[in-house]
Amino acid sequence: MPTPLINLLPNSLVKRVFALYAVTMLLFVGAGTWLFLHYQFTQEIEGVQQSATMLVEATAQTITDSAVIGDYDTIQRTLDRGIIQSQFSSAAFIDLRGGVVKSLNNSGPEGYVPGWLREQVGSQLYDINRTISVGGHDYGVLRLEFAVGVVALHLWHLLLAAIGLSIASLLGGLFLIWYSLRRWISSFQRMDTVLSASDPQFEKLAGEMVLAVPEEFRATFEALHRASGSLRLELRQREQALAALRRVLSNLLPDAPSPEAQSMDIAALSRVVLQVIQEREGSRQALQDAMQAAEAASRAKSEFLAVMSHEIRTPMNGIIGMTTLTLETELSEPQREYLNMVKKSADSLLAIINDILDFSKIEAGQLTLDLRPFRPHSLVRGTLNSLDTQARLKGLRLAYDPQTTVPPHLIGDAGRLRQILINLVGNAIKFSRQGVVQVRVLRQPDQRGQAVLRFEVHDQGVGIEPDKQKVIFDPFTQADASITRHFGGTGLGLAICAKLVRAMGGEIGVRSTAGQGSTFFFTAAFDIDHSESSSDIMSLSDAEEASDSVNSLRVLLVEDNEINQKLALSLLEREGHEVDVATDGAQAVRMATQSDTPYDLILMDMQMPVLDGLEATRRIRAHERNTREHVRIVAMTANAMTGDRERCLAAGMDEYLAKPIKLDELRAALRWQDAGYSPATVPGALSAAPPAAPSPLVAAVAKPAAGPAFDYASALASADAMVVRIIGDSFRSNWPVQVQNLHTAVVQADAPLLQRSAHTLRGIVGHFGAAPVDTLSRQIELLGAKGTVDQAAALVAQLETELKTLDLALSRFLSQPA
Repeated sequence: MPTPLINLLPNSLVKRVFALYAVTMLLFVGAGTWLFLHYQFTQEIEGVQQSATMLVEATAQTITDSAVIGDYDTIQRTLDRGIIQSQFSSAAFIDLRGGVVKSLNNSGPEGYVPGWLREQVGSQLYDINRTISVGGHDYGVLRLEFAVGVVALHLWHLLLAAIGLSIASLLGGLFLIWYSLRRWISSFQRMDTVLSASDPQFEKLAGEMVLAVPEEFRATFEALHRASGSLRLELRQREQALAALRRVLSNLLPDAPSPEAQSMDIAALSRVVLQVIQEREGSRQALQDAMQAAEAASRAKSEFLAVMSHEIRTPMNGIIGMTTLTLETELSEPQREYLNMVKKSADSLLAIINDILDFSKIEAGQLTLDLRPFRPHSLVRGTLNSLDTQARLKGLRLAYDPQTTVPPHLIGDAGRLRQILINLVGNAIKFSRQGVVQVRVLRQPDQRGQAVLRFEVHDQGVGIEPDKQKVIFDPFTQADASITRHFGGTGLGLAICAKLVRAMGGEIGVRSTAGQGSTFFFTAAFDIDHSESSSDIMSLSDAEEASDSVNSLRVLLVEDNEINQKLALSLLEREGHEVDVATDGAQAVRMATQSDTPYDLILMDMQMPVLDGLEATRRIRAHERNTREHVRIVAMTANAMTGDRERCLAAGMDEYLAKPIKLDELRAALRWQDAGYSPATVPGALSAAPPAAPSPLVAAVAKPAAGPAFDYASALASADAMVVRIIGDSFRSNWPVQVQNLHTAVVQADAPLLQRSAHTLRGIVGHFGAAPVDTLSRQIELLGAKGTVDQAAALVAQLETELKTLDLALSRFLSQPA
């Protein structure tokens, strides 16, 4: 929760660092100035006192003889000479008979002195009295009075000089830090300008930006610069080939309507050209050359996109992953601000790359719809749930208003429908500052036996000018050039939505008034699932019997590891279930307790950030005591230690699945309600007995063995090939990160990081049958749990060697045809 102090800080990073530096400098300069002046004040007072003592002794010796004989004229002259140009305002000799000889000092400098300083000096100085005596007989008293104004004036001038020098030093330091920060941050602030620049400007701006960034990020930005330049070049060549093909078609068919040709993609144009070639033998060669050029461009684009998809995402994943890991370490506030800016820029760039790759795939005519049964209400609610946090951060509320006549079960491409909704609702959130973003679903008259639904997304945002509403669905187009600067984006989102809507047999449009909000709407045609079941998908094997099928469930998957997410999503979606994903326990609690439609099942990982699985389950069960509902919660963990079962039961879990997750065990857990399974009949359930002791092979892995090395290739051949292929590539890019975390944990003696990283590896390698890696990971995890990190260094080194061997075998396995 933000503190009042945070609210006082400016939003600008440069201003925050500047303010912090200014306050620090002010404190140090102020403290130094005060100490200096306090020391000078003390020294000045002591010096004045010492000089006064010396002067009174010297004067007393001179006037002693004169006092004996009563020579007051000599005494007067002596006093006059003694106090001239001194720090005394007067000197007087008072004899025992009451006679006074007094001399006044009028030669001291004059000037303004604050009253408080004069009082402070006066309180430290006192008059000096010296008795004049000879032979034990007293003749009078010599009295010297200090000139407080003179001493105070000297100290006042010293104070003004010190303060002036301090202010000059402070202003000079502030100017230097301001100038340095502005130059450093400006390189990151130019990211949006570079990405939205035209081709002639892109190379120049990108090159300047790469040279301007710090050395730590320069290599990465150079790679991104080369990749982005290559991608722009390929897209430009594809557009040139498409334009050339359209010109050829226009020459061959001058009577053809131009708008129709302009709306065709490369595949459609190629088919038209081929038809014209067959009809007009006279122009066959020219059209054939154009068609071959178009096909070559399409193949080159497809091959290029396949390569670039890997080449771009690999360094981007490295940037995002290492930045995220760095953010989890101890950082100063400016360092955390800088790294958050790097991560935000990397996430934005990755989203832009994904949009460009997706749009190019659609433009190449390679879009196919994956028609499956789904529940429209659950899909819309799940989509809004995934965007709810983003909306709440801007003070917005999401609302869903379906028409009662909307069929509850449909057949269509639910993934593409979700993509359209995420884009439209995300835009509504982006361009709104207050109010409600409402999604309405209406049923239109059926067409050709299909249900036609109209989706409307209404916001209260900035709105769109009427002359801009016709072009916002064109690629790389936005309603205003300033939108890229203010809100970001490439202008591809609505173009992709328009293509997807047309592929689903519908139309897309917008109604908007500038300053009053917008309503984006689209229609789509779906088949009605008359079986009233959200899934007709059977088991993955054609040989399995119909009794193994499971009614479609609404599942909440709570898993922070990307590889395990990918595997569980693939298994559940292949079984026909609708899955929402939460990446930590707090998000899982929020989604489970605030969802309009209750979940049928929650698959809960045990070790997660923010809230672990046990605490998240306790909070869900506490909420259910008020609602009188109960959702099945199944624990997923790589641990199989004594006491796990009791902890899960105490937290309120219903089932227990050990990682690696087997498809048969997952199906059994999903069939529990439908087929009357009890916990004891579900493999890996809570009532399962504690794990048996490890085999001799597993037990011996932790120590160097003289026998033959473990055969990872055979282990992979015996594993579930489908699962291996689903998570193989992700595991190969992820395990070096986990090993680096283990090394870091050993060096920093970070037991929780050691335990968490080893646990993550254990949850994955079991799918490959990699017994040595599994055993080493378990031993390292136990050391982390006990806090004996110093004993883990050798095991981590051995684990890294085994993982390299597994990686080589996995690479060979994945290169083989499926």
